[in-house]
Amino acid sequence: MKRIAAIVVGLLLAALGACALLTPAARPVSNDRCHVCHINYADEKLAVTHARHGVGCERCHGPSNEHCASEEHEIAPDRIYAAAAVNHACMQCHPKDKLLAQESHLLNLFASPTPKKHCTDPGCHGTHRLEKRIVRWDKATRKLLKPS
Repeated sequence: MKRIAAIVVGLLLAALGACALLTPAARPVSNDRCHVCHINYADEKLAVTHARHGVGCERCHGPSNEHCASEEHEIAPDRIYAAAAVNHACMQCHPKDKLLAQESHLLNLFASPTPKKHCTDPGCHGTHRLEKRIVRWDKATRKLLKPS
């Protein structure tokens, strides 16, 4: 009887643990709102992996309501990152102590004062960039840059 009780308790705890994994933060998210214009990210490694784990475009770029409504593309997303700020932004969710456990991160991100690579570089975690840009913004001010 004790064995059956232990099995039942174990099954209940396992079920509760499985439910904990399905919290709203862990459910896949849809980035369809962003993919209306940025369809290239629907299959992009970094975006797909994050979405599968409940992290959508808004987590990094903010709700960007004005950006989504700007048909002339004159308004930048709420948050955009210069190359030098990418790694810091990623480490808000991926802490340095966990990254240091992997040799590739140690060599590429922390071996020198200036990182050799950025998380979104080709060959790392996806090319999280637009191939063709219609407009460009100053990444510090979010102001629209004049075409060159």
